[in-house]
Amino acid sequence: MTSPQLATNLARFAEIEGRHPRLLLATASSEEQAHHKHVATLFADGGFDVDVAPPHSDAQSIARQVIDCDADMLVLIRTSMTSPDRVSVADLISALDAMDAEYVKFGIVGHSDDPARANVDFVCDLEHLQTADCEALIAYILAVEEGRVAQHI
Repeated sequence: MTSPQLATNLARFAEIEGRHPRLLLATASSEEQAHHKHVATLFADGGFDVDVAPPHSDAQSIARQVIDCDADMLVLIRTSMTSPDRVSVADLISALDAMDAEYVKFGIVGHSDDPARANVDFVCDLEHLQTADCEALIAYILAVEEGRVAQHI
């Protein structure tokens, strides 16, 4: 199931960081909980170490968990724009900034036309989420890490 390019990128990331790329998966509201298992499994099968935020987490606790699990990426499942218990993208960005975690890449799995797409690093369409998305995200994270390492040489 792993493509040769994906395997190469995972090996290169592990060479730089000493581990596979890690992401924290959270949901914007209780309405998205049904998608947790599918998205987590897809990313795990794609080579990511996946941590999952507890249901009904607020922005501050999600940001804290990103730090605690040493995540390279925060993925927010966001399909409903109207749920009353939703976590906002703006609150998550503020919480990450407050914890000096601007280095964490933040993306949405939901709808490709999400109104917050201009404020995040990537958006994946939940309806068409597939292994190719994982491959692209690992290539992206690897490029970020290689750029970070090159700046410190």
